[in-house]
Amino acid sequence: MRGKTIAAVTAVVAAAAAGIAGAGAASASTPAVPTATPLHFAAGATSTHVSGRVAAHGDRRYTFSARVGQTATFHLSRSTSAMTWTLVGPTGPSVHDAASPRQSDFTYRLPESGTYYVDIVSTRSASYDLSLAIPAGTSAATSERVIRFPAGATGTTVSGQVPTTGTARYRFDAARGQRAVVTLQDSSPDATWSLVSPGGSPLHGSMSEQQARASVTLPETGTYWLAVSSPAGSTYALSVSILRH
Repeated sequence: MRGKTIAAVTAVVAAAAAGIAGAGAASASTPAVPTATPLHFAAGATSTHVSGRVAAHGDRRYTFSARVGQTATFHLSRSTSAMTWTLVGPTGPSVHDAASPRQSDFTYRLPESGTYYVDIVSTRSASYDLSLAIPAGTSAATSERVIRFPAGATGTTVSGQVPTTGTARYRFDAARGQRAVVTLQDSSPDATWSLVSPGGSPLHGSMSEQQARASVTLPETGTYWLAVSSPAGSTYALSVSILRH
C-alpha cells in the first residue's frame, strides 16, 4: 500500500513538472514586443529617414514625438508589397494601418501631442527605407488664413512668404464631389504643398510629383486644410479653384 502511495505521489509530481515545462514552452513561443527605436532629427532639420530589414513575419518599431496640429508626412520605400506599416497615436487608436491603400506616401495632421508609434511588418523578409518629415511651422499655434472667393468667382490667388523650415497654412470650405485645382508658383524649387480632408485623410502630399499643379476630387463636405512648406524659405503664389459638381 505504501509503495502504491509513493508511486501516485511521484506521478503527480511528474505531471506538475510537465505542466510547468509546457507553460514555459508556451511562454517562450509568445511573440515579444518589438524594441522601439526613437527617430532622431538632426539639429535644425525637419525630416529624417531610417533603413533596415524585416524578417519574415517580423516587426520593426519606431517612435517620434510631435505636437497637436503638426503635419507628418511619411514615405516608405519597400522591396515587397507584403510589407505594410501602422501609425498609432499617443492614446490610440491606429490612424494608419495595413488595410490603407497609402502604403508608400501618407500625410496626416496629428490630433494630439505626445509619442507616436510606427510599426513596419512583413509576411516575407524584406528591406525598407522610411522617411518622416514634420515641418516646424505646422503647429496648433500657427495661424491659418481663410481662403475666400470673390462673389461669383470659383477661384482666387493668395501669396506670401514661408520662413525657413516653415509652413503657410490655409483652410477653405467645400462640398463633397467638388474638384479643387491647386497651382503653386514658388521661388524655391523645393517648396511643396499638402491638402488634408476634414476627416484628416491626406489628399495630396509633399512627396507627390505634381507640385506645380494638381486637381483633387474632394471626398466629403467640410473644412479642408492646405499648407505650403519650404525647407529653405521662399515666396509663393497659391491659386485655388473650387469647381462645381
